[in-house]
Amino acid sequence: MKKYIITSIIIIAISSLGLGQNSRMGSASSTQLLVVPSAKHLSGGGAAATATGMDATFWNPAGLAMSENSIDAIFSNRQYFADIDNSFFGVATDIGEYKMGVTVRSFNMGDINETTVFYPDGTGQVFTPNFSILGGTIAKKLSDNTSVGMNVNYIREGFGRVTASGTAFDLGVQYKGLLGRENLDVGFTLKNFGSPVKYDGPGLGVFAEPSDADRPSEYYKLDAAAFDLPFTFDMAVSYKVAGADVGATYTSNYYSTDELKLTVGYQFEGLGSVGVGLQSSGAAQEIDDADGDWYTNPSDGVSFGASVDMSRFVGMNMSVDYSMLPMGDFGTNSVLALRVAF
Repeated sequence: MKKYIITSIIIIAISSLGLGQNSRMGSASSTQLLVVPSAKHLSGGGAAATATGMDATFWNPAGLAMSENSIDAIFSNRQYFADIDNSFFGVATDIGEYKMGVTVRSFNMGDINETTVFYPDGTGQVFTPNFSILGGTIAKKLSDNTSVGMNVNYIREGFGRVTASGTAFDLGVQYKGLLGRENLDVGFTLKNFGSPVKYDGPGLGVFAEPSDADRPSEYYKLDAAAFDLPFTFDMAVSYKVAGADVGATYTSNYYSTDELKLTVGYQFEGLGSVGVGLQSSGAAQEIDDADGDWYTNPSDGVSFGASVDMSRFVGMNMSVDYSMLPMGDFGTNSVLALRVAF
């Protein structure tokens, strides 16, 4: 069974490298699925290979099965750009031979003044965009060093009088001790595949006069275009070198530039850990009449983070994580997370 899984992942990896040419940049929907909600693994170097517990529900669902706890829970908050507040909550437990969890991600954008073509200074009304992701995770250990997992994420977006919804799936596998070498771990994750997402609702109605018929003006409903989910494929490896945890992830991105993520961290027994990460993206596809590099990934750059083990202070398995992630012209984002386990 393990042989078939590893062989399938290798075939998918080779295919992904050949097909992911970022020729459809900017055409994906629901890109909030790509926003890192937790702090422990920074920008993600090696995370698909090492993430366990509730952190793994974002990086690689297979890692949920690697948790030794009966119950894992997490709450985090990320101060995103333009005063957008991203909250993440999740809890998981053992059910038979499986680990199962639920997660909720929400994006609070505040109130926005409504403007129209006829009232560019505002209509006097306000609306509140609602972007949320409700997820379910199931994972299982196939052996002491191999696990598989799957996420099902229900996406809902709404603002004004239009809404869109869809379902995204993630599949992942983790393998510990590759080639018989202790602390050499690998992980692979297919993320965000599913049906295209399309907006609908009464807000798409317009009052217009037909140009090709002798009819009075009336209301017509615009047919919004459908856009694919932001499909990615992560290939990660992690290894302990001279006491430091070194991780690397290559992300083949079908709707943006490919990414290389590196992380170096050091664990202080019983105290916590510190880490530094680096993300770099490939060049965007050239566009006619565009000068130089027309696109730069705002998440590229150096990230920092630390975790504090609170067990000795509170008498339970608790950790607090903090990370600072780059966000291009928007400066940096701060992510604060609380992890609890029983």
